[in-house]
Formats: sequence, C-alpha cells, structure tokens
Amino acid sequence: MGQQLPDEVRERIDKLTASFREQLEAVYIWGSEAAADEAPLAMQIEERIRQWTRQIGADTQALVLSSLDRYQRKGKRPCPRCGQEVYWKAYAVRQYITSLGELQLERAYYHHGACHCGWVPLDEKLGLGASELSPLVQEMVSYLGAFMPFERAQEYLGRYHDIHISHDVVNSTTARVGNALAEQQTAAIQQVWESSELPACAVATPPQRLYVSADGIHHLLPHGEGREIKVAAIYETTERRNQQGVMEPHAVNIEYVVASDPEELARAAYLAAVKRGAEFATEIIVLGDGANWIWNRIPAMFPPAKVTEVGDFYHASEYLWKVAHAVWRENPAQAKTWGEEQCHTLKHNGPETVLQALHALEDTVAALPEPVTQALSYFENQGVRMAYHQYVQRGLQIGSGSIESGVKQVVGSRVNQPGMRWAPEHADAVAHVRAAILSERWDNFWADFHPPPRQYQRHQVPLAA
Repeated sequence: MGQQLPDEVRERIDKLTASFREQLEAVYIWGSEAAADEAPLAMQIEERIRQWTRQIGADTQALVLSSLDRYQRKGKRPCPRCGQEVYWKAYAVRQYITSLGELQLERAYYHHGACHCGWVPLDEKLGLGASELSPLVQEMVSYLGAFMPFERAQEYLGRYHDIHISHDVVNSTTARVGNALAEQQTAAIQQVWESSELPACAVATPPQRLYVSADGIHHLLPHGEGREIKVAAIYETTERRNQQGVMEPHAVNIEYVVASDPEELARAAYLAAVKRGAEFATEIIVLGDGANWIWNRIPAMFPPAKVTEVGDFYHASEYLWKVAHAVWRENPAQAKTWGEEQCHTLKHNGPETVLQALHALEDTVAALPEPVTQALSYFENQGVRMAYHQYVQRGLQIGSGSIESGVKQVVGSRVNQPGMRWAPEHADAVAHVRAAILSERWDNFWADFHPPPRQYQRHQVPLAA
C-alpha cells in the first residue's frame, strides 16, 4: 500500500486541485466568451497562463519541500562539530527564490549551545547553500551575468522569468560561481602536481595532432590601470575550403582555460590537453605570438619530441609592414611592394631571407627607424618558430586566429564593453564562467557543484570592561 498522507497534506492537495480547476475554468471562459472585439490576444493568453502555472508550481513546490521535513519524524542529530546528539530547536524560515516563484521555506533548526553551532539538515539534504537563490536560479543568474551587463540580466530575469533580484545579486552570484570554477581548476592542478597522477583521457579516440594556443587580453581596473587575463585554447583541426577555394586547417572542438598567472594557465592547459588525449597524440602544436610567458612555459609541459612551436604568421607580418611604412613613408607604392614581397618570402621560404633583407636596411637607411630595430629583434628571437613553408606542407595552422577569436569570446566581448572597469576577482570569475560555457563544461560543473552551506555559528560576546 502507498504511504498514508497526513490530513494537513491531504487538505493542501485538495485545495491545490480545486484551485487548478477554478483557474482553468476562468481562463477558458475569459478566452472563449469575450466579444469578438474584446477577445484577448495570443500574447495575453500566454502571459495569463504562464502566471497561473507559475503560481501552481510554486504552491506545489512549497508543499513537496515542506513534506520532506515538517511531516517527518525528528529526533536527535549529531552536532557537526563534536558529534554529541541534540534535539531540534525550532522551525526556521528562509526566503527561497526558485524558477517557479518565491517561497518561505520552513525547516527544522538544530543548535548545540556548547559548540555555538547551528545547522539545518533539510538544507544539506536538498543541497541548498547559503544563497537565497535555488541552485537552478543561481545557474540561470550566473549564465546571464556572464553574457550581459548585470543590470540587463536583472531586467531580463524580472521581465521574462518573474525573478526579481538586484543587479548586485546578479554580480555576486556570477562572481561566486566563477570563483568556484577557478577553485576547481586550482585544486585539480594542485592534486596532479602533488600526486604526479595524470587525469584519465576523456575521449574515445585521441587525436594524432593536438593544438595548444595562448594569448592575453587587458581590461581596466577601477582606477583605470590595465591588467591582463590569459586564455589558452586546446583544439584539433580539420581541412576546410576557404573563400578563395584553398583547403586550409580549421579549428574544431575548442576548449578554453583562463588564468591571470601564466604558470597556472600553462598547467591548466596541460591538464585539459591530457584529458583530450595529449599522451597518445603524436604531435603537440604550440601556437602563439611573441610573448615570452607562452614559450617559457607551455611547450615545456609536453615531451619535446612531440612539440612543434609555431609563431603566429600574421603577428610576424605586422612587424614587416611597420618596417615598410616607416622606411618608405614618402613612397606608399614602394612600401606596398616591399611588404608584400617580404611576407611572401616569409611564408614560402622561411625567415632567413627576410632577416637578410632587414639587415640590408641598416646599410641603406641613414637613420634606422625604430620599427626596423624592433623587427630585427623579433625575427632574431622568434625565427626558430617561423619555418612556415614547412608548417604549410605539414598542414599546420600558422595563424593564431583561433586563440585571438577565443580571447575576444571568453573575455573581451564581456569584460571590455565600453566604460567597464572591473575588480580583478570579478573579471576573472566572469572569464571562468564564460570559458566553462563555451567549452561545454558547464553542465558537468553544475552536476557536481555543491554550494557552500549557510553558517549558523553564534559568536560569544565579550563582557564589557
């Protein structure tokens, strides 16, 4: 036989059922019996039904949640601090905002005076943290907060979901979730580096060639100074025909990791690559611009025999074009000819001939412009990563467009909107949320995420002197 319902529960169910029927009849009459010129529009009908079903859902949810505690036998519970068993003290009420409406949730509250410790077993059972928002609403809020200004997210939630919270709550919720993602990343790195046990490969068929590309982007701090967030993309490539009809490698299955510290970024990228099958791949292509923090850290994470370092071709080309415009400032046609010739040579013959052409300028230009000395330094330092004619023959990407696009998607398009200035921890948190969503790690995170519990500890007040 089924469980016998308490009389109070049965009465509430009867009221809910009757209310449902009354509302259904009222909506039917309202929609069907109005005069032709007064008939509600489809949008009005939908809105009325939406409000009604939300109320039914909220009432039903309140009934189900309360039944998990109010109608259950409550005895002694062990104190989380000392283990001594104590009786429940009273019912405690908390505001609880869900996707179905705002509730007042009553739960049994336990308190152990000797430890100054209080706790609510139902909150632990339901996985409710300290926030007044349900886990589902926290997910909604942080998702929106990562993709639009907090004020717009607040407006959207109120207008379309009847969730009325302040933009500060959107801000703090997004930051809290982003910080949890950052802590998860840091903990994973720490665990691997302390245990020397790599995570398991998470793909059925590891790729033969895996790319790790990195770049950074600056945002403004509250007082106007700049700060960099670093992003790494881990991906594979497939051949696709471009607009000119030429087959070229195109990034697919892109996963992003972010960090402000370059060493943490390198380690996070390494762990992501291991999960993608880096241990089984025959080639690891590390692609980036001339930033030393990329080349000093990321290639060293992988076996040297597997690694090919590729400097971004377009970044190198920019140096050449700056030289052309500086040397032939008064002759744009000559600048264009020289720039095109050197870029073509760089791509099809390698950096040595280009470097010779740059050195030749030292003998022909009386006062060497700064772009020439900068280009000479860049090509001398980065030349080992510029064998583009060989890379193209092997079918490798030679441009860092994938990571540059990723940096804009993960950070720039949200954090660098006009007029925005960020506290470092909030900018990092938003970047972590966006990286998780864009990398399809979001659902896995929420499946395992346990919000921190509400603290009910009472503090002793010292006596007045």
